[in-house]
Amino acid sequence: MTFAEAVRALAVRIAQRPHADGQREARALVEHVTGVDAGGQLAKANTALDDADWQRLEALVKRREAGEPLARLVGRAAFWDFEVEVNEATLIPRDDTGTLVEAALKVLPEGRPVSVADLGTGTGIILLALARERSHLEGVGIDIGESAVEQAYRNAKALGLTERLQFFTGSWLEGVDRRFDIIVSNPPYIRADAMAGLAEEVRLHDPHRALVAGVDGLDAYRALLPSALSHLNSDGHVLVEIGYDQADSVAELARQAGFQNVALHCDLGGRARVLHLQQRG
Repeated sequence: MTFAEAVRALAVRIAQRPHADGQREARALVEHVTGVDAGGQLAKANTALDDADWQRLEALVKRREAGEPLARLVGRAAFWDFEVEVNEATLIPRDDTGTLVEAALKVLPEGRPVSVADLGTGTGIILLALARERSHLEGVGIDIGESAVEQAYRNAKALGLTERLQFFTGSWLEGVDRRFDIIVSNPPYIRADAMAGLAEEVRLHDPHRALVAGVDGLDAYRALLPSALSHLNSDGHVLVEIGYDQADSVAELARQAGFQNVALHCDLGGRARVLHLQQRG
């Protein structure tokens, strides 16, 4: 089977999955297995694949047909203007989290030092995106999962950001004895009884610890908001991603924690996505 034939055959099978991009995903799998990128695949369209490579591709496409996300198969995912590696302890980055990055950039000054904490950092995408946009930013990413922290560090290293960013294992800000200008977080916020209604690719392949936050989906906010307030510099900001129907509930928890300014940011689909909190009125 040639490169062109392999891409066509894989694309047809992958396209049977809901919302799958058969052609793009097929080329990504071929690149993952052979090391030949999309341009190279076109140049080698009539070149035969090694039998061993085809067998690996066959095994991967069967996993894709069974519902495993492409990012899990290739171990990488795109976010903002870069790619990161993912592992079993981290969520696959989603474009909706870009709303949090955009909201944070609006309050992050340019040209002067600023400190950021990213709580529940996962792959590190939020902190990495902010650091790429603000050259004077330094920060820390904290996650309860050691494997997630190791992955975030590797992603930062690949992007040349480890001189400005550090990553630690911990529960929110417990044991942290410094303050920050901005604290960001995309915490777990799914209700326990809502898991069954999630898309199969999320429900079966994303780590539940990074998704579920108790009976009402608010446990993470109850823990992180009071802690965030006590670790915030004067005139600092806290930005958290929320579920589409949680704006009022999380805003009330923020007020109970001592925040006085609460603003809402919606994603491109018009859904509530980020709460922006400040201490001062």
